[in-house]
Amino acid sequence: MLPTGLSANSQAGTHFRLFKLGLDRRAPPRVKIAIGGRFMLEDRSEHGGTAVDASIKAIAIRSDATVRLGERVVGYFDTIGRVEGNVEHLTDDGFTLELATTLRKRDKLASQLIWLANRDMLNLPEDRRHDRVVPRDPRVEVKNLSDISRPAVAGHIIDISPGGAGVSVSGAFGKGDEIMLGTTPARVVRAFEGGIAVEFRAPIPDAMFSPDIRL
Repeated sequence: MLPTGLSANSQAGTHFRLFKLGLDRRAPPRVKIAIGGRFMLEDRSEHGGTAVDASIKAIAIRSDATVRLGERVVGYFDTIGRVEGNVEHLTDDGFTLELATTLRKRDKLASQLIWLANRDMLNLPEDRRHDRVVPRDPRVEVKNLSDISRPAVAGHIIDISPGGAGVSVSGAFGKGDEIMLGTTPARVVRAFEGGIAVEFRAPIPDAMFSPDIRL
C-alpha cells in the first residue's frame, strides 16, 4: 500500500487522504486525468489523444486511432511529458499503454501523478493565469507567419485557456514566432520537445470559451 497522510479542511470539516511518496518510492495508485497530447505509431503516423488514467506502469489513452496489441507507441502529453511503451489493452474508446521507463523517469512520473491526484482532491489551482480545458476536437492547422514560405502543418491542441494554448506540432518553431492557430493569431512563448506554448494576440471571449471551442 502507498503510504498516505491525512489532512483536514477546517472550514468544511471534510477529510482528505493525500498521496505522498514514501522513502521506498512505491507506485502511486492510478490517477484519473484529462490531458491532451499526441502520439506516433510504428508506421510513423501521428494521432491526437487524451490521457484519461495513469500510473507509473501504464497510461490509458482515449483516441480514435487504430492500434494493434503489442504495437510500440511514442507520445507526448502535457504535464506528463514524453511516454513510450507497448499497447497492452484495447478499449472501446482507445487503448492502454504499458510504459517502458527508466528508474529516473518513474520517479519523476510518480511525483507528477501524486501532484495531480492531490491537486484534484483539494481543488488546487494550476500555476497558470487562466483556467484551461481540453477541447473535444483538438485538431488545428498551424501556420508560421515568421516565414511565409513554410506550409501550414497539422497540430493538436493539448489544452487551451482564454489567453493561450499548448499545441503538439512538428516543425521548426521558436520563441517569438508569429503564428496563425487555425484562424486565431498568436505568438510562441515557449518551444518544447514535440510542441509549443502560445499566447493569443487577443483573449478568447468568455462566451466562446468551452470544450467545444474551435480556433
